Amino acid sequence: MESSTSITESNELQPVDDNQQHCIYEFYEVTEKWLLGLVALPLIFIGLSANAMSIRIFSHRYMRRQPINWYLLILAISDTVILVSAFVVLSLPRFGEIIKFWEATYFRPLLTEVVLFSYNATPIMYALMTTAQTVSVWMTAAMSLHRFIGVCLPYKATTILNTSNVKRLIAGVLIASLLFNTTKFFEVYISDVCYMDNIKVLLPVLSETDLRRNKLYRKVFYEWAYTLIMFAIPFTILIVVNSMVIIAIHRSRKVHAKLNVCNDGIRRQELAKEISTSIMLVAIVLAFLLCNTLAFAVNIMEKLELRSLIETFVPWSNMLVMTNASINICIYCMFSDRYKQLLCYYLQFLSCRRREDNFQVIMGNFTTGTECP
Repeated sequence: MESSTSITESNELQPVDDNQQHCIYEFYEVTEKWLLGLVALPLIFIGLSANAMSIRIFSHRYMRRQPINWYLLILAISDTVILVSAFVVLSLPRFGEIIKFWEATYFRPLLTEVVLFSYNATPIMYALMTTAQTVSVWMTAAMSLHRFIGVCLPYKATTILNTSNVKRLIAGVLIASLLFNTTKFFEVYISDVCYMDNIKVLLPVLSETDLRRNKLYRKVFYEWAYTLIMFAIPFTILIVVNSMVIIAIHRSRKVHAKLNVCNDGIRRQELAKEISTSIMLVAIVLAFLLCNTLAFAVNIMEKLELRSLIETFVPWSNMLVMTNASINICIYCMFSDRYKQLLCYYLQFLSCRRREDNFQVIMGNFTTGTECP
């Protein structure tokens, strides 16, 4: 990328063209700047590492045998896109302001170019971020419906949840999410490159397109479609479906206790696995609801035009969305023995290598049900 600024011997940034349009740089609000520009950075990097590990684990041939893991694989990928996009759109510009990148010296030109890149990439990354959020929302809903059928309709599960149907559902969610967010690619554009007098640097100026400013579009898309598709419908599905799954698990445990099935060691292990899997998926949904409820509240505030509250809560809402995209690995480690076994193998933890330093030992556990010691 060609530099839009030049550095003099006194390390002061000067405008390249005297005829360049002049503007005043508007600084970010203090809380927003430090929260998204500094506090969010370690969370993003940890989340990216965690999601990379989840992608590797769920794409393993032994994990791909279970269709439920396909949802988790796509969820990890969409969370990765959310974090990368949030880093470019939300964190880098604010981090640049914190370190005052416009005072770049001989030792920091690359950092300046990176921050400037974030401004130029924002229109595309913004659209990718919203698309990934839609995928994340509806993949979580699809996963909940999958588990609901498996737990509450066990005799129909084999027919309904066959491989072809699951693939169609996942493909449908991906295609629908992309189509729903197609207009996002045409909402923001770089209208000009302006010389900021107060910080003495050239920056791209991001502006709303005519589409974004169109009153009918905003009313139909943001006030109705976005609220229904991103919040009202999926939240209702998640709450209702997972409540029924919890009730079904509770009843199942009571029935098995009455029938004294738990005296059978093998059956007890199978029951424990089913319950653990269901609890894990419910935990993922609860984490999703907790981290996205504030975003739902902000959406309502926008309709009520509560501008002061919006400015206060939007940074925290964005922070919670990034948190949700980073913490699923903790839930997997708490409830999935298979995930932990593969994680131990990839990280080479001694606890999973005590007896035999051989990957086949772990792989044997997938068929025998043996837990990692």
